Formats: sequence, structure tokens, C-alpha cells
Amino acid sequence: MSAYAPFKRLVHERYGLHLEGLHEARLVQAVKALRDATGETQPDALVERLRQNSALFDDFISRLTVNETYFYREPKALGWLAERYLPARLGDKAPPLRILSAGCSSGEEPYSLAMLLTERFGDRARTLFHITAGDVDQQALTRARCGCYRGMAFRALPETLKARYFTFSNGHYEIDASFKEWIDFRVLNVLDADESDTFDVILFRNVSIYFDEPTRAVIQRRLGERLTPGGILLCGVAETLGNDLGVLALNERDGVFYFHHADQPIAPIATAPRPSEPRPQPVRCDNVSSARAPTKADVSPPAPSATPEVALAQQLHQAHAHLDHNRFDQAQVLLDALLDEHPWNVDALLLAGLVARWQQKPAKAQAYFKRALYVAPQCWPAHFYQAELFRAGELSHSPGQPRRGYEATLRLLSASPASRGGLADIRSPLAPGDACFLARSHLDEVVRSARRGD
Repeated sequence: MSAYAPFKRLVHERYGLHLEGLHEARLVQAVKALRDATGETQPDALVERLRQNSALFDDFISRLTVNETYFYREPKALGWLAERYLPARLGDKAPPLRILSAGCSSGEEPYSLAMLLTERFGDRARTLFHITAGDVDQQALTRARCGCYRGMAFRALPETLKARYFTFSNGHYEIDASFKEWIDFRVLNVLDADESDTFDVILFRNVSIYFDEPTRAVIQRRLGERLTPGGILLCGVAETLGNDLGVLALNERDGVFYFHHADQPIAPIATAPRPSEPRPQPVRCDNVSSARAPTKADVSPPAPSATPEVALAQQLHQAHAHLDHNRFDQAQVLLDALLDEHPWNVDALLLAGLVARWQQKPAKAQAYFKRALYVAPQCWPAHFYQAELFRAGELSHSPGQPRRGYEATLRLLSASPASRGGLADIRSPLAPGDACFLARSHLDEVVRSARRGD
């Protein structure tokens, strides 16, 4: 029997998390941290510690999930809720309507919806809608309640919304306090049947990767019990077919798929008139890009005494910092200059591909990733991010293209788990262990879809 089997049983029993295959890599690290913290080495004794010490268990669970999320993720579904479904629902049911973000991680999803509802309904949104957000990861919930973010969390959020609803301070952006007061963040176990609250909308997006199919069916029954009559459940775009398990009926409106009880028809959805209330004016935040396009003059030159190799490394790290803080235009200017001088530098090509992707230029992003792979076929980050372009629908593709990218990522990291992927000066924005976890999960979904003929 594996030394990790008792931990797998406990976690599956309590939360339904499936820790087989590459998911086990995070379990190994979590158990090591648990041993270091307690001084205990025997698996059964460690499991007993977890059963008896809730704080210890909370820290353990926090190490098992990949909190890879960001604002405005899959915006089509969120926009459909704010512009179509919820206005129609208000015509059919008295407010407040109740919304649950299940598996909310560090809060980007519920805050994104809150911003969209405020854009659509103005200040009335806080009386029309009650938003609850929950997760088993209490450390992630602490970050959500704080409402402080930086870096890639903003990679898809329109700059106008970032300027309107966030204030820059001490190296991070903090969301408006009214949003933190509006959203009720709480510990939530989706397997728990004892919760009494019911909801008009439940978001269960990009969470299914942690559960096997039998557990997903149980979770969907539990969530279905918490839907009000006529309420709907939304899963992530890539997870919808994997959750079509015969528990709830699958339906589609305006290209958005959702689940509902088959015996409870959904109210007619029509475009509702926008309110006439004025929108709040944008407030300028520090570090938000101005309207002026950056030029090469904006690029900080390397120290005069630096060698060419050191100067190159400094500029790559500067470009990486621009990317991390969503200064995409500045990053592009710097990377264009670097690639003029070093057209086949793998680090610069990978960063340029990521910048192009977040600038919504997927074809340009793919071209950079392909050049990086031409120079360094072992560049697993380029394989992974190119597969993401296909899976997310940013580029049209044949059925095998995302699969090949994820398989290459897994093959390379299985052979060398700590590989830098051919990068000389920077590290991949996604850690190798997290890349393995996500590649395996997405690959499983791609394979399932191919078997269904989608």
C-alpha cells in the first residue's frame, strides 16, 4: 500500500478531491510540509493529527489545489448572466436574487461578476443581488476578503474596470471596499448537504478538475438541491461536457451552456433595457498605463558597466516584471528591442508570446511560441501555452492540436520534473508541478470530448 493512501482517503472522504496520477505530486509536497511542521513521520499518526487539528488540516488542503485564476475569466458567460439571464430573472422573481460562486479561490470570479453587475445596474446592484462565495481553502478565502491583487490576476480585465474599481497602494491593487462588504465569503465544502441556502445562480467553474466522475455526479446533485425553482448552474467552458452526467439537464442560450432541473423551465430570456443611471467616472490609479503609447525611451537601459550577458538578463527580468504587472505595452516595446538584437532568444520569445496573448493577439502569440519551440523543442512552457490557445478557443484548431501540446508538456516534465524548459534567465510564470497538474486535467477533458465526437 502506498504511504500516501491514508491521506488520499481522508481528503476524498472530507472534500471529494481526487489525488491520483499527477495530482499526487502536490500531495507529496503537502505531506513533506506536514512532517516538517509536526516532526511526525508515520502516515497513520500524521492522518490522526489532521483529523484532530482543523488548522493543520486547513493548511494541508491549501497546498493541494492550484489557485490559477484571474479576473474576467471566460467573460462571455459572466456577461450573459449580467446582460441577459439575471435581468430576465428579475422580471420573474422579486429581488434580491442569490448567486453562489462555488470554489471561488482568491475571489477573482465573484468580484468580476460584482463589477459587471455594477456596470449593468449601477448602485442598485447591491440591493438586487446577494453574492456568496465559498471555498475549502481558507488561505485563499483570506486573500479574497483582503481584496488585494497584482500581476497576472488582471491579465484579462479591461483597463477601464481596473482603473474604476481598484486603488494602487504598496505594490498591489485593492478592490473598492464596497465590493468586499457586498460579497459574503465563507468556507464551503461542495459535498456538504447540510447547507440550507438556495441560489438562483450557482457558478461551479474550473473546479471539476479536482474530482473524479462519480464525485462530480454527487456534487452536481448536492448543488442541484440548492438551486431555486428555475435556477441555473454554470460550469467552466472546458468542463461542461464532463459534467453532463444525467443529473441536471444541459441547455444552451446565446452560445452559453448551463444546467438546470429538467422539470423546471427557465423563464424567457430577452434583452432588457439598460438603466438610465449614470456610471461612476473612472478614477486614475498609480501605475495604470496612460493613453500615450510607450516608446523605446521608456525602457530602462542596463547599467553602463554590465556585460552583454548581464545586460540581456536584466532586460529580460524587466520585461517579465512589466508582464507580471500587466504593463503589456511597455513589455512589448522592450521585447521588440530585445528580439531585434536576439531574434532567437527563447526567454524573450516566450515572454513575447504571453504578452501577445494578453493583448488578445492569439495568432501573433502562437508565432512566438512556435519560434521558441524551433530553437528549444524542450521548452515545455511554450508547448503548454500554445495548447491553451487552442483549448480556450482563441485559435481554431484540429482535434489533435491541444492534445499534442499537453502531451508534450507532460512528457518533458515527466522526464525532468524540475526542467526550466530551455529558459536561461527567467523562470516560467507557471511552476512545473502546476503545469503538470493543469496539463493532465485539460488533457483528460480533451480526450473525453474527442470520444464524444465534439
